[in-house]
Amino acid sequence: MTYNVVLLGVCGFALLRGGRPERIGACINLLGSYLTTGLRLADSHFNTPAEIVIVVIDSSVTVGFFWLAIATVRFWPIWAFGFALANISTNVAGAWVPRMPLFAYLTGLGLYAYLALGALLLGTLYLPRSASPWLRHGGRGVQFVVESGPTPDPPDRGRPDAQRDN
Repeated sequence: MTYNVVLLGVCGFALLRGGRPERIGACINLLGSYLTTGLRLADSHFNTPAEIVIVVIDSSVTVGFFWLAIATVRFWPIWAFGFALANISTNVAGAWVPRMPLFAYLTGLGLYAYLALGALLLGTLYLPRSASPWLRHGGRGVQFVVESGPTPDPPDRGRPDAQRDN
């Protein structure tokens, strides 16, 4: 219950106040969390370590954060990617250690989920309220056209005709 409150609070804050990367990150977190939780509530079989459907969901979340980390100028997706990668490692380690208690396995997964939400929260808080459109967009290589009036021709500074621009 606590995790769902934190998830909705952080993601709601990121959706309302964040820029484009924070909104995408909130959607990645919400989608991954609710798909996993829905499957685990529908069938307890999905609580076992390295369940293929859960690993696919976690891998998709990891790929989403990786894409966000390389496509934006923000710092927090790098951390969220690392935590998602650690989540997959915990999943795989849970399958390799056959006597790992289910509580320890699920607690490890929850820890990395909280850390990814913390990275999103810090990234959203770090974005200034009066951020420019470029910073709100957060993309690499994105250029915004600034409209202005026509520019006057530069004055002729006495250059010979051969040096004037055509």
